Amino acid sequence: MQKLTTSVTIIRYIHGWLILGGIMLFLLLLCLVSYVNTGSFFATFSISALLREGILILVQNLSVMYFVYYAILFFDKIYLNRNFTISRYVYELLIIVSGSLLINKFFHFLFIKLVVVPEADTEALENKLINLLVITQTLVVVMYGLITGFRLFYNLQQKQLELLRMQKEFAQTQFELFKNQLNPHFLFNSLSALSSLVYADADMAEKFIEKLSRTYRYLLDQREKEFVGLAQELEFLENFYFLVEQRYGNKVRIIKELHQQEDGLYLLPHTLLIIMEYLIGSNTMSSAKPLLININVNNSALQIRHSYQPKSLPNMHLQEQLNSLLNNYRQMNKKITISRDENTLQQLISIPFLQKND
Repeated sequence: MQKLTTSVTIIRYIHGWLILGGIMLFLLLLCLVSYVNTGSFFATFSISALLREGILILVQNLSVMYFVYYAILFFDKIYLNRNFTISRYVYELLIIVSGSLLINKFFHFLFIKLVVVPEADTEALENKLINLLVITQTLVVVMYGLITGFRLFYNLQQKQLELLRMQKEFAQTQFELFKNQLNPHFLFNSLSALSSLVYADADMAEKFIEKLSRTYRYLLDQREKEFVGLAQELEFLENFYFLVEQRYGNKVRIIKELHQQEDGLYLLPHTLLIIMEYLIGSNTMSSAKPLLININVNNSALQIRHSYQPKSLPNMHLQEQLNSLLNNYRQMNKKITISRDENTLQQLISIPFLQKND
């Protein structure tokens, strides 16, 4: 109900401006015609002459105003989301000039039949009507130019606001993504595994600390980059897998089968971290039934195939991280696809590579 009321208010507001514009156009037309015919902008008009001759001209101007308005609405529907197409304004101008000319010709015909008093000097009358038509058409073109200028200015402002909104959303998404990537649970679990290693195997604990420091240094170094090479992500995966092995032993197995050059292949930063954390945290695993993860490159995409053995209760935090990653790739006009094979109980995650000019 409120939406309907708002629409009615807007329509009344627009119609008010159209009527006011028609009246202003009428007064301007009178002054210009007076100047063309007498050399003065403010020739004396009698009330009786205005009532007899001016009403029809006023209706003519209002008709032209409404024609221009509805013609613009018509082209707005045809060129939806293409406001800056040059062809739109060329066709629009042709239609408006042609249509307004027909309207003016029609009202001139009515003016001659209903209003004009027969004169002996028909040539002078014809010249006056031609002057009136030329002035009217000129005002129509000027009016259309002003309206179009305002529309272009308004559309540019809307585009700028939309761009600022998208930049703000992207910055917020990047911030949220970074917070998710520096997952405190992963750090706490790693420190817990480290505390056990310190007493059991000092050499392994030292190596664990080195791998952990490299992992978090990578996260910090890559957080502001737009792209990261596949080779760098795979190097990070080596350190990450070492940490996972210390926690889960042979319950998780990651196998890389890369038969393609890694140069020139790019991903969004921390893609593999988010995917791996999601797989490990969302699937059950045991020594008898380990989580198998196979990584290979195929058809310009990084493919991660894993055994599908989901936990009964999903981890919402990990799901949010994954959704954030999917959304970031969509903003790059890329799509991560996730498909499942019910026969083999495997799931395939295909991550498209990015180009530096994406």
